[in-house]
Amino acid sequence: MPLIELVPATSADADLLASMHADSWRHAYAGLIPNEYLDVHAVNERLATWRARMLDGAEAPIEVTILRVDGQPAGFSCLMPLAEPGYGIYVDNLHVMQQYHGRGYGKTLMSHCACRAASQWPGKALFLYVLDGNVQAREFYRRLGGVESDMFNDPFPGTDFMVAVRRVTWEDADALVSRLAPGP
Repeated sequence: MPLIELVPATSADADLLASMHADSWRHAYAGLIPNEYLDVHAVNERLATWRARMLDGAEAPIEVTILRVDGQPAGFSCLMPLAEPGYGIYVDNLHVMQQYHGRGYGKTLMSHCACRAASQWPGKALFLYVLDGNVQAREFYRRLGGVESDMFNDPFPGTDFMVAVRRVTWEDADALVSRLAPGP
């Protein structure tokens, strides 16, 4: 059995988060976002974003958790409780590196996010945004009971391109925690 750890990110993790984020985008968004952006600009844009968040306190408060498998970074999540309070607690990021896909680590991160939301912000919904064309992620969220909004256009972070997205919501974080709990 691999050793699975969920570790709070610190300011020292800004560059790691940026690297994982850009790598995840390159894999998940190939064909959905221009390749030139993903290959050339995403790394620097994500580096600026994560350094601002982790070193300068931009977009605070945030709660970032790194998933480590046998000591190696395998993914991360980021909760932003005040980003859009009318919708609930925002899961700004939920990424599992490609080489770790299919092992249940996405559920591990989502369970962590749901547990944090249920304990720290009881009664609040949990929500995120997903690209309409990201079929794999949309199916994952549906299997976890997420309810999708109608599609709408929104600017892609750090760019001037508009992308089709959907908001996915879990109205009851406690129910999501129960749904993700290991079976008997």
